[in-house]
Amino acid sequence: GEEGAMQALFRRSFPQASVHNLLSSGPVLALRAAEDGFNFLQRRWASKKAGGSAKNNGASSLPKMLGVKKLGGEGVIAGNIIVRQRGTRVKPGENVGCGRDHTLWALVPGIVRFKWSNITRKNTVHVVPYKKAGDLCIHRAMDARSKLKMDVAVGMLGQAKFAYSFLPRAERLEGYDKVKEATEKVQKRAEKKGVVVRGLAPKFHELEPVGTPLPGEPVPVMAKQ
Repeated sequence: GEEGAMQALFRRSFPQASVHNLLSSGPVLALRAAEDGFNFLQRRWASKKAGGSAKNNGASSLPKMLGVKKLGGEGVIAGNIIVRQRGTRVKPGENVGCGRDHTLWALVPGIVRFKWSNITRKNTVHVVPYKKAGDLCIHRAMDARSKLKMDVAVGMLGQAKFAYSFLPRAERLEGYDKVKEATEKVQKRAEKKGVVVRGLAPKFHELEPVGTPLPGEPVPVMAKQ
């Protein structure tokens, strides 16, 4: 019972003394020993972990608007933000600037291209100038034509026309002539080899619409039929 528990407590605390000697040594020592034993028997341990205090409870911070702002194949001008991120998850490539907060933006007008690296396991974003992007698409179209991949060739020609549409008028019409010539080559080879072209070839008119006129460039007026 309680008397046995008290005696066990005294024996652990004073192994060389007996309960009778402690009680006869004085009321102060006996009262102190009784208080220690009472506190030991009545002690209750915490059953729930204490929670820490949090600041700004109930208030939400402003959104950071992170993510990709311009996808691959889109046209951009100098200063357009391509990616907002924390850390270089997407690395800056050719004609791409990187800010202190790792924001990537275009340094020149052009077409956005993302390239994946199996070594670094990261994407690298480039901005290819419009004229270079159009020439590259025509080169890929001719390569696909030699392999009889006519649908790929037609798709590349459409991208070439899109890239040339952002150039000034003189360079734009020159690029359209390249696309026309490449389109005729693709169609002739498809007819010769009996390959069905599943894509739509780029359509041209006597007067092409302006893609994005540069500041100070006169906008041509469409001729009325």
